[in-house]
Amino acid sequence: MKRQLLMVLAAVLAGARTLAAQDFMSLTTLELSTPVGDTKNYTSVGIGPGLGWEGRWVMRQHTSAGVSLTIGQLSERENGTMELPSGAVTGDMLRQLVSQQILATGYYYPSRFGKVRFYAGGGLGAASIDQDFNLGLQQLSRSAWHLVVAPEIGAELRGGDGYMVGIVSLRFNASNAAGNYLGGGARRFQNLTLRLGIGEE
Repeated sequence: MKRQLLMVLAAVLAGARTLAAQDFMSLTTLELSTPVGDTKNYTSVGIGPGLGWEGRWVMRQHTSAGVSLTIGQLSERENGTMELPSGAVTGDMLRQLVSQQILATGYYYPSRFGKVRFYAGGGLGAASIDQDFNLGLQQLSRSAWHLVVAPEIGAELRGGDGYMVGIVSLRFNASNAAGNYLGGGARRFQNLTLRLGIGEE
């Protein structure tokens, strides 16, 4: 799967030269995620930080297509006791999920209000999710690849010169059930993400 993602990324970068003749927007994003579903069952932290990059090419007046790369982390630390078959262990516990995600994206912009354009759309791609559990000096880890569907709504804001661009959006990262994670079996690690981005066109 990693090899396939590298091939997809190489194809995107190779195609960027052809698409460069069209309007292109490059964005750096701050990703603030809150856990949902199986993610919340593993770590109930309120907000987890992340970073991303997104490229968008204007295809027509009201549509764009692009690629989104993000990395995010959700972690929770606490003191507690865990029951094991050989007995109980007490100490400092750290639960952590790290997600690395690549999406092909598409958006529709229905209208413009001054320097603001609202949009709806989303992405389809894959995510590598690493699950770590630390208890004292003991560490357990699992990881797996997931298919991801990520609907998104947001607003694009233009600066005074028209070249600087900002975005504010909400993206729901919904993954399929995959892997053999701690506790046994597949998991659907999902989150709701507030995205704040800045870039130029």
